[in-house]
Amino acid sequence: MSQTPLGGLNVSYTSVQIRRNRLIFLGLVLVLAGLVVFWALGPYDTKDQSATLKAGDCFQNIGTEKEATTKKLDCTDPHADYKVLKMDKDGVVDTFSCSDVPGTTGSLTQSGPGRWFVICFKENDEKGKK
Repeated sequence: MSQTPLGGLNVSYTSVQIRRNRLIFLGLVLVLAGLVVFWALGPYDTKDQSATLKAGDCFQNIGTEKEATTKKLDCTDPHADYKVLKMDKDGVVDTFSCSDVPGTTGSLTQSGPGRWFVICFKENDEKGKK
């Protein structure tokens, strides 16, 4: 014969409590799923225009040297510090992508979910000219 020790489990829930617990659990699952979707799909920094740059475009780095954030500008703009010489959408390592590009003085490598590319650039000679 088994006996429940004093203070043991004697659980009996009403149907209202069961329904409430299920709703709480469902709510937690939905919040968790929402967080996962938010993390996976965005928001990405929409100010960074690196992925839209192509050869011949000019840009300004509005970020830092370690965390570059580009802003695409007209090449005659006084803030357009750099000119893109090559955009390698399949590039992963800047030394491989930019080694054969004459005039390259710098490179920008971006990586992320489905976003790997290398930009080879030089200082913009047209800066401030109209």
